[in-house]
Amino acid sequence: MHPPLDRPHPDCQAEIKALLVCHEKYPYAKFVGACGELKTALDWCFKREKARVRDENFRRAKASDAYVKQKMQERREHERDSAH
Repeated sequence: MHPPLDRPHPDCQAEIKALLVCHEKYPYAKFVGACGELKTALDWCFKREKARVRDENFRRAKASDAYVKQKMQERREHERDSAH
């Protein structure tokens, strides 16, 4: 099973197109493995794409955390300075 192919998968367009062509070319043989190698290539591509997106999200989250920590520290310092 693979995720819906109609949503954007920029890293895997070649694999998606190849699998869809295979499904059109072999409408019944696809059920007995005619397109198995293409499906395996697509699965690996999706795994690589997911790992790339996960890494990007992690980096963005770290940057956001650093920004929030900086703003919280500035606010604490401002409150401490204004209290005296």
